[in-house]
Amino acid sequence: MIRRCRWLAALLPFAAGVLPAAPLHAQATGTVAGQVTDERTGVSLANVQVFADANLLRVARTDATGRYRLTDVPVGARSLNFRQIGYASKVVAVTVAAGQTATVNAALASRPMDLDAVVVTGQGGEISKRRIATTVDVVGADKIEASPARRLDELLQTNLPAAQIRLTSGQPGTTSIMRTRGITSVSNNGTPVIYVDGVRMDNLNTIAALGMNVSGVRAQGAATSAIADLPMDNIERIEFIPGGAATTLYGSDAANGVLQIFTKRGTAGGTKGYFETRTGFDTPQTQFLFFDRTDDLLYRRGLTQQYAAGIEGGNSAVTYSLSGNLRASESHRVYGDNRAFGFRNAIGANIGSKGRYQGSLSYNETDNPRFRNGNAGGYTSLWVLEAGRSSAFGFNNDIDALGAAGYDSLRTFVDNAERLQNNRVFTRAWQTSHRVDYNPTPALKTNMTFGLNNRFSREKSVVTNEFLIATRAFPAGTTDRGTIQNFERTFTGFTFSAGAQHSATVGSDLSVVSSVGAQLFRNDDVQVAYTATNVRDGQLTLQGAGVSQSTDLAFRVANYGLFGQSNISWREKYTVELGLRADKNTAFGANTGAQLYPKVGLVWALGSEGWLRKLVSEEVLSDIRLRGAYGVAGQFPQPFANDRTVAINPFLGQQAATFGQPGNINLKPERTGTTEVGADLSFLQEKLTLGLGWYSARTVDALINAPPAPSTGEVSQVTNVGEISNKGMELRATATPVSTPTWRLSLNASFNTLQNKVLRLGGTPPFAISGYGASTVQGIVQEGFPVGYLRGAQAVFNGNGAITEIRELQFLGKPMPDKFGSFGASVGIGSRLTISTSADYQFGAQAQSFDKAFRYLYGVPGTDGYVPAAALAQAPYNGSRAAIWQRVMNLWVENTDYVALRTLSADYRMPERLLPRGAKDLRVAFQVVNPWRWASSSFDPETDLSSAGTQGGAAVGGFNYATEVNPRSYLLTLRFGF
Repeated sequence: MIRRCRWLAALLPFAAGVLPAAPLHAQATGTVAGQVTDERTGVSLANVQVFADANLLRVARTDATGRYRLTDVPVGARSLNFRQIGYASKVVAVTVAAGQTATVNAALASRPMDLDAVVVTGQGGEISKRRIATTVDVVGADKIEASPARRLDELLQTNLPAAQIRLTSGQPGTTSIMRTRGITSVSNNGTPVIYVDGVRMDNLNTIAALGMNVSGVRAQGAATSAIADLPMDNIERIEFIPGGAATTLYGSDAANGVLQIFTKRGTAGGTKGYFETRTGFDTPQTQFLFFDRTDDLLYRRGLTQQYAAGIEGGNSAVTYSLSGNLRASESHRVYGDNRAFGFRNAIGANIGSKGRYQGSLSYNETDNPRFRNGNAGGYTSLWVLEAGRSSAFGFNNDIDALGAAGYDSLRTFVDNAERLQNNRVFTRAWQTSHRVDYNPTPALKTNMTFGLNNRFSREKSVVTNEFLIATRAFPAGTTDRGTIQNFERTFTGFTFSAGAQHSATVGSDLSVVSSVGAQLFRNDDVQVAYTATNVRDGQLTLQGAGVSQSTDLAFRVANYGLFGQSNISWREKYTVELGLRADKNTAFGANTGAQLYPKVGLVWALGSEGWLRKLVSEEVLSDIRLRGAYGVAGQFPQPFANDRTVAINPFLGQQAATFGQPGNINLKPERTGTTEVGADLSFLQEKLTLGLGWYSARTVDALINAPPAPSTGEVSQVTNVGEISNKGMELRATATPVSTPTWRLSLNASFNTLQNKVLRLGGTPPFAISGYGASTVQGIVQEGFPVGYLRGAQAVFNGNGAITEIRELQFLGKPMPDKFGSFGASVGIGSRLTISTSADYQFGAQAQSFDKAFRYLYGVPGTDGYVPAAALAQAPYNGSRAAIWQRVMNLWVENTDYVALRTLSADYRMPERLLPRGAKDLRVAFQVVNPWRWASSSFDPETDLSSAGTQGGAAVGGFNYATEVNPRSYLLTLRFGF
């Protein structure tokens, strides 16, 4: 706590000294104002950046009606720049007179390929996408504000064409599986590194080392995700780059890609604001329920409400932005009430005429319930009702066949059990970022960023004697079986970076953009668990408990890096990229020196070749460019994995020392080298665009927990002995077949393939990273197979259904799809109404359903056909379901192909004459989330358990077991601008 106060004390004087700063020299200025519209349709464009000359330190942004006002523009002849994601940048000449307002209206041409967009992530500074050899996906403010998503990964599901993102549980605040270009590690999670305004965020998307267990095998159930509580308001844009050459400049933790969020900093001009209210209800997706009555017993149509508001404005010296949000939801699950609250503010201030300070602060907190799931045993609602285990509690497990009296009894039992569950997760996070830009000359730009991210989570489970009695775990009168579990995790991350970018031209043809920089980040992760048993009902603290105990642990890692990059282009026709990053990390072994990560890229703007234009006109082939790149990125080991340790354990009231971790002085990061080639094409004046890509990524020095020689008496030690391959194609397309002032139709789609294989384990035998016992199904890592493939007993049947052979430890499927992607459509009617939809899909993956297996085991009516009758009758099973169900594990594995509509929405902007007093804009939207899906499996193929066995471990999925399905939501949104 003292350290945090010292940081705040250091930041406040800095801010106080910077914020009042104003230009050092008075200068005659004027104003430029106007409106920006779509060139084809005439529709007003919001969030367009407008700035004079190359002065990015003073930027205006259009409002919902497309109007902007840029103040304090130096007098004289100026170049007015207009930028918007998805549109060609435009430069308009304007003459500014002192004290006067010049009117400049602009019409921007739609450019879905967006090669003129300026990006930052992975480049060391701002640079046009046209000059880079790798892909960068950008999600703009319009899409973010229009999306009904409540969390970041949900927003990105259909907005990142080459990524697959799956929410693995319908319980709020739980983990997701995020992956691009396959699985590069069997020891580290595939979630990208996340930055907000240049500050590295907590991206834990697995169980914590110490955490609440409401899932039996804790790694196989719903876990709390740090991604789920990132604030969603006041975001200007999101940039994402996949692993490989695109992430080389991020070094030792970027093999899975980098996601960077840029927040709004306010614009000069009058104060503008908005108020948004969103209300509706969440309802269950019932198509995957086996019993109709499960819906009635566990679910409801839960009201959800969300309110958000914000203002921004400023003058030529200081700009500001402030926003906040509040959400309260009953949830689709009975007793599932949850809430969230947050705010974000930002400020920008000039430092003389060549510098600018930008600072931001965000705070967010959530409070969510957690229901027993997975292998929790006892009363686990979906296991009891859907898997037929209600028979263990004295009910007919065909719950749809229960008579009125029996059903009333079951309803009372379930309602009491749900009401008395008391498992909750509270999170509180804040983040602050401070950036100083100083541009001593037009050709040289420098910057420095530092900031903090602090996230606290508390998982608390109170199991009362009343709950144990109600669920028939203990007899009436029990008073000494209550328990309390508390798990607290505090993550603190510090980020510092400094960089410079220089632009130079040699003659009129050659241009060089060079960047250099340094980065430091340090992460501290402190966890505490304290539990109590023999607790009487009504007690919520450990004090006075019959037995109490506690444990704690800490992870700490620091990384230091230097990077340099040069982008050399001849007429922006032939471009070469060269880059290098050098890293040191505290998790490296003592003998491991600085790790070097190189990159090289080539771009050929074939569309600029005169000879091509003689063959194909721009009317047909508007643009084409070819690109290729090779780059290396890494993943560092878990903190302290390099250290030799001694294990201290209690023994007869004393401390006893045993061998701990052997340590590895040669430990180094996993290194993923990626070769990629691609082409970007546009046709018919960019009415049709295509992006074609192929990549081959190979991870060497993969971290494997290798067993030692038995004679050493030591435990296993992480070692760099593995090798993993990922290959695939990435295709994306957009089409605008109709674009008139009356009608607009836009289509988009992506298609990706994936081939994943473990090439080498350095002699390590196959091992499990997910699943349960070897007698069921496990996710296995083995040479020659995909990471986490499903392995178990495979029964071979003859034509009569009798078993002819049981093959032990066989390949039964793989959780990762061969093919996946997304698609969407948007229809504009007039200038005010837009109807849109988005969807994603996967093919070629499998998952194992314990729910289906247990229904068979417990004799639920209607399951006789799950296993052939001839097989059940033969020896040694002799009609015993308990004897056969684990010997036919291949029967519980299903294909998990699906096509899912994620959103369906209608958005209408009210005419000005109908606006309420004081409002400048009003948008009314009706949205449905998860309106429809098709699946080849009997269970929801998306919400399988994420299955990371350890904190930060690899998560591949592949298991359906008493898992909550994501809800369907109906929402009405009103957004007022003023």
